[in-house]
Amino acid sequence: MSAWAEVGDRCWVRRYDEFDLNIGLVVGSDGAVLIDTRATTEQAEELRKHIREVTDVPVRWVVNTHAHFDHVVGNSVFDQAEIVAHENTAAAAMLTATTFAVAKVIDLGDRRVELLHLGNAHTDGDAVVIVPDADVFFVGDLIEESAPPSYGDDSYPLEWPDTIDRVIGLLSDTAKVVPGHGAVVDAEFVRDQAGDLGTVANTISGLHHAGTSLDKALTHTDDWPWPLEKLQDAIKRGYESLGAPPRPTLPLLGPS
Repeated sequence: MSAWAEVGDRCWVRRYDEFDLNIGLVVGSDGAVLIDTRATTEQAEELRKHIREVTDVPVRWVVNTHAHFDHVVGNSVFDQAEIVAHENTAAAAMLTATTFAVAKVIDLGDRRVELLHLGNAHTDGDAVVIVPDADVFFVGDLIEESAPPSYGDDSYPLEWPDTIDRVIGLLSDTAKVVPGHGAVVDAEFVRDQAGDLGTVANTISGLHHAGTSLDKALTHTDDWPWPLEKLQDAIKRGYESLGAPPRPTLPLLGPS
């Protein structure tokens, strides 16, 4: 487990061994925003103690980047904080939260934190947390550094590249990007991973358009940027959104 790293003015990240998970903390004059809360209440209790290593400012807001358990289960430990999440995240994780659909601003007194939902990707409720004055972006599992992006059975592989392109449109060359898991990265890393996400989407669409069955697509070994076993849900979800592959047909003969 690493110590807190300040990646921008009063913007900290701590990377935990469990799930290689990043937790974010943004401090302002009127309170702190905590970004995700770990996978158990015991881990969250430890997190609460760790927060006191860098600030005595109370955590007044908790933002969940998406609904998966490793990001939300610790919420109950921060019972004095307002929980903020995208409306789909709140529904999926059954959170009692202040929800937003597209955008929300949290006023910390001397600075603001902006929340954006830019489209479907890792889930249908991914929130990007932006600290404009520090040029810091907490992007949850939209980007991963220490493993391939996680395509689960609630992911949107064909939409993910467009969503990441919208994130890229917000990034300066000096932006610090905190992924859900792994080391802090820069805009170039995000652009590179966006290209790989696009390759996955295009390969799925190409196989489908060619009439390849789902079973055969699941064993297709060419073109992927990541190991095939990491992409099984991506292929299934892509085919589900595209519908049944077209049946190959022979050209019809004209009249004799």
